[in-house]
Amino acid sequence: MYSQKIIKVGLRLIALALVVLMISVMTIGCGSKTSTETKPNQDEPQKKLSKENSAVSNEQGLHKLTQKDIEEIFQAGVSGIYQDKTMNEAIKAASPADVALTEEEKQKIRDMKLEIAVETNHMDDAFKWQLGGLKDTAKDLGITIKDVWMASDTSNMSQLEDYQRIESIAQNYDAIFTLPMDVAATSEILKKIMKKTDLVTLCSAPYDIDWNDPNFGGIVDADGYLAGVYSAKAAIKILNGQGKLGVVGFVGGREGSFHTVQERYRGWNDVFKENPDVEIVQKWFDDPSKAGDVVSSMLASNPDIKVVLIDWANPPANQAETVFKQRGMKPGKDIAMVTIDLDNTVAVPMAINGPESYTAAFVTQTWYNVGKLWGEMYAKHVLYGNKAPKYVVSPPLPLTTPENLKTHYTKAVPEDYPIPPEISKLTDQWPLGVEDQWK
Repeated sequence: MYSQKIIKVGLRLIALALVVLMISVMTIGCGSKTSTETKPNQDEPQKKLSKENSAVSNEQGLHKLTQKDIEEIFQAGVSGIYQDKTMNEAIKAASPADVALTEEEKQKIRDMKLEIAVETNHMDDAFKWQLGGLKDTAKDLGITIKDVWMASDTSNMSQLEDYQRIESIAQNYDAIFTLPMDVAATSEILKKIMKKTDLVTLCSAPYDIDWNDPNFGGIVDADGYLAGVYSAKAAIKILNGQGKLGVVGFVGGREGSFHTVQERYRGWNDVFKENPDVEIVQKWFDDPSKAGDVVSSMLASNPDIKVVLIDWANPPANQAETVFKQRGMKPGKDIAMVTIDLDNTVAVPMAINGPESYTAAFVTQTWYNVGKLWGEMYAKHVLYGNKAPKYVVSPPLPLTTPENLKTHYTKAVPEDYPIPPEISKLTDQWPLGVEDQWK
């Protein structure tokens, strides 16, 4: 009996020792100082590498674009094509070099003393730079810009009314230069204008136009396809190649009535096809001034979206930033945005906030250069008729981020354009990093 008691006591002591041992092991496993003294697991380096290469997580955050990323995404040259739904064959874009003028050609144009007029339905930064480029070329060539008209608002009806008024006086000018926002609504009146004088357009041409018509001066544009490729690749890179990407575009581009953004979306779609691990949630706005409502609705239905790719810096991307703020989203952690076009509405906040900006990157379309090409292509048309290029594009700069914003801004805008002080005072900016195609 006595021995049995000894055995029971011994068993209790053993059980107590086991409990103490288990508590010690649990304490070590929960991160006590003792745990740092344990032998490293041979699998640990591989686990760490896998985490670094994994999809975005709340702890890891979104990827921050590097200069190497930007240089890898960049493509030299131009890639644009022009083909609307009324065309059986696409027209390949000519490059800026194809419309460069010799001094002899310039003098021939100067001697003609040409007079033109310009029409647009808006006057954002991009069009101001286009107009600035055209004015500089016109000054060099002795071309007089007699009138500049802007429609009363950005609606299709307003521009249509503008064209109807212009049609009655078109014969008073050697050419009408215009940016038609919706050729589905304005093609017929534009062709009537073209019967009376030369028609030279930005971004889009009237549907079912005769490209060999002696009064069709051609189309100049930024390379929308490359802008689409750059912006989509940047958005997917920031998303670490996996997850849900919110995509917002202009319905006129989807339907083909505004060609430059149609080209952007062709670039987007080509990149999306190459990245099947990214889920695309796509929404469309028909009025750029109401794009913020589309972004807000998309995020409400898809709270797990971490990156938004949205067309047009102003006003859609600017409105998207307001939506992010209203939802209390933290830039670079909860949300990041990529957009297209250099505009002060996104460029100045980027300069102020740096890496903490909602806009992680945007594509700087070289609109000032487009404006210069607008005048040069017209001059070639006057000199050589249908032998001259009818579709010319200017390539975009490499992706713009807070680290190269000043470099790109000063490269893209006219020399006399006032650079916002928030941008001009930036320091330690990355260089252009690629061969200069925009001299």
